Amino acid sequence: MKSANKELKGMMKTVSIQDVDNLQDEMTDLMDVSNEIQETLGRSYGVPDDVDEEELMGELDALEADMEFEEGVPSYLQPDKEPDLDSELNMPSAPMGHASMPAGRANAQVLSIRPEN
Repeated sequence: MKSANKELKGMMKTVSIQDVDNLQDEMTDLMDVSNEIQETLGRSYGVPDDVDEEELMGELDALEADMEFEEGVPSYLQPDKEPDLDSELNMPSAPMGHASMPAGRANAQVLSIRPEN
């Protein structure tokens, strides 16, 4: 016990009361920020306080019953049908490699490159 007491006294000399106070202040600030965040997340927007959960559950049950009678997926849950733009454009693919040039064009290019006398 004497050795533990001696070790504890040695450890207490290395601990700064100012550091403990600073740490406590930082923890208090963090708790304040956390409480503000919780209050913000806990707000209810546009929901009246007198909402009857039994009534809401009844409406949900009625919606589920309506969906059981419908065949397949309801129209409001189906994806929009957009036309296939690739097939509408019907563009030819880009040429690959070097294409041979028609004879008339090749001569026209050669003539335009030669300097005039």
